[in-house]
Amino acid sequence: MKFKSLLNIGVLLIVVLTAVFGAACFNIRFDSDFERFFPIDSDDADFYYTYRAQFGSDNEFLMVGVFDSTGIYRTTLLEKVDSLTHRIEKLDHVKRVLSITNAELPVIGSFGAASLPVLRYANDTLIGLDTALMAQHRMFEGSLVDKHGKALCIFVQHKEQLPREKADSLLAAIESLTSTMQFADCRISGKIKSEQSYLYKTRHELLVFMSISAVLVMIFLWLTFRNAWGVVLPITVVLLSIIWTIGIMTLTGKAIDIMVILMPCILFVVGMSDVIHIASQFYEKIEEGLERDEAIKAALREVGFATFLTCISTMVAFLTLNTTSIQPIRDFGTYTAIGVAIAYLLSVTLLPWMLMRVKNPSRFKIHTVNVRWDRFLRRLLLWVFRNPVKIGITTVLLLALSVWGVLQIEVNNSVLDDLSNDDPIKQDFGFFDKHFGGVRGFELSVSTNKANLLDYETIRFIDQLDMYLVDSMHLSALVSPARIVRLLNMARHDGDVAYYKLPDSRDDHESLMRSVSGYLKDKRIKEILGNDFRQGRIAGRIVDKGSLAVSQKNELLHTWLDRHKHKHLNFRITGSSDLIDKSNQYLTQNMLEGLSLDVFVLMLIMGWMFRSLRMMLISILPNLIPLLITAGIMGIAGIEMKVTISIIFSIAFGIAIDDTLHLLSRFKLELDKGRSLPFAMRTTFLSTGKAMILTAMVIASGFATLMLSDFKSTFYVGLLISLTLVIALLAELVLMPVLLVFLYRKRIKK
Repeated sequence: MKFKSLLNIGVLLIVVLTAVFGAACFNIRFDSDFERFFPIDSDDADFYYTYRAQFGSDNEFLMVGVFDSTGIYRTTLLEKVDSLTHRIEKLDHVKRVLSITNAELPVIGSFGAASLPVLRYANDTLIGLDTALMAQHRMFEGSLVDKHGKALCIFVQHKEQLPREKADSLLAAIESLTSTMQFADCRISGKIKSEQSYLYKTRHELLVFMSISAVLVMIFLWLTFRNAWGVVLPITVVLLSIIWTIGIMTLTGKAIDIMVILMPCILFVVGMSDVIHIASQFYEKIEEGLERDEAIKAALREVGFATFLTCISTMVAFLTLNTTSIQPIRDFGTYTAIGVAIAYLLSVTLLPWMLMRVKNPSRFKIHTVNVRWDRFLRRLLLWVFRNPVKIGITTVLLLALSVWGVLQIEVNNSVLDDLSNDDPIKQDFGFFDKHFGGVRGFELSVSTNKANLLDYETIRFIDQLDMYLVDSMHLSALVSPARIVRLLNMARHDGDVAYYKLPDSRDDHESLMRSVSGYLKDKRIKEILGNDFRQGRIAGRIVDKGSLAVSQKNELLHTWLDRHKHKHLNFRITGSSDLIDKSNQYLTQNMLEGLSLDVFVLMLIMGWMFRSLRMMLISILPNLIPLLITAGIMGIAGIEMKVTISIIFSIAFGIAIDDTLHLLSRFKLELDKGRSLPFAMRTTFLSTGKAMILTAMVIASGFATLMLSDFKSTFYVGLLISLTLVIALLAELVLMPVLLVFLYRKRIKK
């Protein structure tokens, strides 16, 4: 079958598939669920899910904060708070609402259980009496009221795993109710509000980055080709690649998340590389006098294999992200690899078909953009040959400095690190950090291999631990088995807050346990003590100063537990916040494994091409050195390693090796023709150098658009990948020739 007929059939199939995938794009979903970043297939995650099934979720809540500089203990204000509390209780999907106006102290008397209000806000006299007692025993300080008496908190526990629509509906209803109360200062914070904010930003940035990347690439293409076809052809190929990839995502049930917003930008810049290499080679063949058909065939013969290898190597780089334990990053790697394959497929089918229809193909050429390519590249190559020692010494010094910088990198993560300081969500979190001890949850599982957690000695040990957690780790809103016993002791003494303590003796403790045994079946108590009292929950909230600071506190906690070791108790830190922190640690290790696999695949490709072990090693250096230098810059600049930032090394390596493959495959082609080393390198530089520089400019600029993101991690991804690609280009143009000269042991005469 003729070449043209094959292309026509391929294009017809492309049109059909584009219609299918394009229609699917209209059903795209967005996902902002933080829990998807929990590590999967890990013992920590398995333990957390079992723990959550017994004690409930630790982050399915909203906090409504009210601040009044004149003080909160006023009847008029408290009546409004109580009205708001009861109205929120009636909303759909709300399980429990607690505020200072509906909080009660239990009383266990001769006639059964009863309760007394914590705060009688009917008149100022009663308010004064009750607040004096609360201040004396600090029972609700940091949980429902702040210590200065100027802020209060309404704690709203809602149903778990609310779908996005129901979560938005609940949040909107609460925001509507708070606005009608006209408080001087009212804040709302919690998981569903943070997820809503991330979702909005994700949608916005997906459109923004696609638009900016498209415009930027179009500008570069116009400056490069100065021809409408030079803009339309590459943009068409890349846009279809994105449509196909997003369509496949939708059809396979994958939603857009904070990771996937990087994908369109990556496909724009990666897909452009193959297009520019094929199109520039097409022009060279037209300039040599070949007809269109022959020019396209010759272009595909000379660069088609190299583009195929770059496609494989880039796909492998993204697929190695599947070695991570974080599902969104796995998905990002898988679907981006699919997108890279689609971009290659369209480059070798749709692009040739479109080139067949270019008017005046002789005008389809790379313009100088005010740079005389040949002269520049000749001078650069000559300078490299004359200064191999200087280049080697400079490289060694940079690597030494980079190694020192790498040692300064800290792995740290905070849920709100991605947001700027003036973001409303971050400011709301700051409000609760200041007045109520934070929003970040802390969960500590305690279990016993003895009778149960209510044993006298056991409960006293847990009470000592509670005091450590409050005094040293600054936990607020603490709940624990010991706090339950304190509350029951107070209830048995008619609600007298002076008895909010553990019984003074073993006999008193055992007497208390006998008298309250019937009340221990209460659902709210089982949420702390479990069903059989053999595993319990110690929980509270802390200020989120990042995973590094929390990790240091956790280490001190483990040291305290080891020093005061209880032979019958076992403790384990868990919770959603702890899992997110551990995902950082898992990912750092996973990235090293994935990068090692990338390196291994490239070495196999180079070994197969050149049948040389030394060539395998030398081809790796210009791609690993930029990664090390970038990591060193991160350490020197104080940029912390996070989940989303750690992926830059696999991405950058996967993209940077494209130029290596193009350069070395052309270099081998010239050597196979019997060319001398100087002539082979000169020809390789002049033929591939232009495309390498142009694609590097396009790709680095495309990633640089990510620096416009409101998410700090996305900003750093754009900055660091752009920087890595520029350094990689310099390594290809300056270091690679030196290494090749060393490899082939040839003298270059000046």
